[in-house]
Amino acid sequence: MTKKLEEEFNLPHLDEIDSDESSGPVTVQEIQDAITISEKINNALAEVRGMEAHDSEMDDIAKQAVESYEQLMSLGMNMTDMAAGPVFNNAANMLKIALEAKDSKTTRKLKQIDLMLKKANLDIRSKKEGADPEEVNATILDRNELLKMLGKESK
Repeated sequence: MTKKLEEEFNLPHLDEIDSDESSGPVTVQEIQDAITISEKINNALAEVRGMEAHDSEMDDIAKQAVESYEQLMSLGMNMTDMAAGPVFNNAANMLKIALEAKDSKTTRKLKQIDLMLKKANLDIRSKKEGADPEEVNATILDRNELLKMLGKESK
C-alpha cells in the first residue's frame, strides 16, 4: 500500500497495524456487514448517471487495444528482427492503452465515492451547525456590478 492511498483513505501505516487483529478468524457477521456495505456502495453508484456508459466505452477501448496488440504481435513475429522493433513497440503501447482504459473505470468510481463521502460529511457538518441548506443569503449581481466592486476594492 502506498502512502498516497493511506492518506486518501485515512488508513494507518502497515507497521502500525496490530498483527493480532488481522490474524484472527473472520466471523460470518463481519462478512455480512462487508457485503452490506459493498451493496450500499454499488446501489449508490447505480444512481449516478453516465457510469455505465463510461464503463462500456472503456471496456470497448480495452478490448480493441488488446485485439490490436495480438495482431501487431503476430505481424511482428513474421517480420525481420530489424523491422519488428517498431511493431513490438506499438504492440506494447496497445497494452498500455488497454491498461489505462481499465484503470480509468476504477479511478472514476473511486472519485465518485470520494465525492459522495465528502458530500455526506458536509451534510453532517451542516446539520451539526444547525444551518438549513434551504436558507442561504445570496446577492445576485451582474458581471458589470461585480467588476465595479472588485475595482473599488483593489484601489
